[in-house]
Amino acid sequence: MERLLIACFLLIFFNSVYGQINESISSNLDSVFHSNVSASPGYLIAVIQDDEYIFQKSYGLSNLEHEISIDLNTSFNIASLSKQITAAAIALLMIEGKIHFDDLVSDYLEDFPFTEDSIQVKHLIYMTSGINDYYYNSRGNNSDWSSLNFFSIDTALAASYSSNILMYKPGSQWSYSNVNYMLLTKIVEKISKISFAEFVQERIFRPLGMENSIVNDDIFQVIPNRALGYNYRTKDETDWMIESGYLKDQGEGFLQIHRNSPHYGGSGIYTTMNDWKKWIANFSTKKLGGEDFYNLMHHTMKFEHSKSNDAFGLVIDSYKGKDIVWYEGGDWGYSAFMVRFPESKTTIVCFSNLGTGNTKSKVWQVYDILFESGIIK
Repeated sequence: MERLLIACFLLIFFNSVYGQINESISSNLDSVFHSNVSASPGYLIAVIQDDEYIFQKSYGLSNLEHEISIDLNTSFNIASLSKQITAAAIALLMIEGKIHFDDLVSDYLEDFPFTEDSIQVKHLIYMTSGINDYYYNSRGNNSDWSSLNFFSIDTALAASYSSNILMYKPGSQWSYSNVNYMLLTKIVEKISKISFAEFVQERIFRPLGMENSIVNDDIFQVIPNRALGYNYRTKDETDWMIESGYLKDQGEGFLQIHRNSPHYGGSGIYTTMNDWKKWIANFSTKKLGGEDFYNLMHHTMKFEHSKSNDAFGLVIDSYKGKDIVWYEGGDWGYSAFMVRFPESKTTIVCFSNLGTGNTKSKVWQVYDILFESGIIK
């Protein structure tokens, strides 16, 4: 009888919380994502606590042509959220003693031109190498760096190398640069003697059961359940495309974005929310890499400049007095943001297949709504 009463109480309590989310809070959450996106590209939002969903909902379509809805198994381009996976590959090799913070990049990469500047692995990880990012340099064929034009990591590195000199002495300043993480993938390949995509599959995705995650190093690759990327046909978005001959006129509605440039390291990963949940879970279970891996992923380092909250493709920060770990991703046609609250073991993730999706703002609004309602602490 006592067990039955307890079971009934728990059922009533669960239904009460569930009812609150669906009735009083759901409309507030819908307003964050503009619930009229049913026939538009949209969002997938997930709130994960103790490695389980406590809230998840999709808005809009992953494919406008075929009217396919977004769900937990939709595969998104997560843009710069990919950096933590690149850094994770480096962390695994560090744990094995195959690479160290102070190793010279030139010791691993034979064609690396900045041999006299003593750029070390740590300078790449923490964005303080001084190497000019590729898109600030000419491609040499009079074409732009948009994803419409094919370019690989080698194309990008060649452009960065062409500047011949660094922007500043390594460690003296901080500047966000995708080329740092592209170089890290080259080091992984040099040490492991397999492609970066293979290394990530063998050492990270497969052990964690992330069966629907890939490093997209092949533009002809079939990606099941892929969310196509879209942008609005605004004047700012279309003027340069018309001028470059890509587009005849502005038109109306959406541009469907094609990723014709299979670069990776700083970006390039496609994953689903169900898979990304497994990656997040590893920060608590520590199944992959153990305590050493966890500590490295959150390791910060002080340089000559003032920024010291970067970790391994993550940022250590605070929000309204709470410790957080976050990162943001944005690509042409995609937006992604995630934040972890280690103390409460809560993570909020948002993926969007709209380039102007502004998922960072959406996540903070979701957090505020759920925190103020008492759903999350």
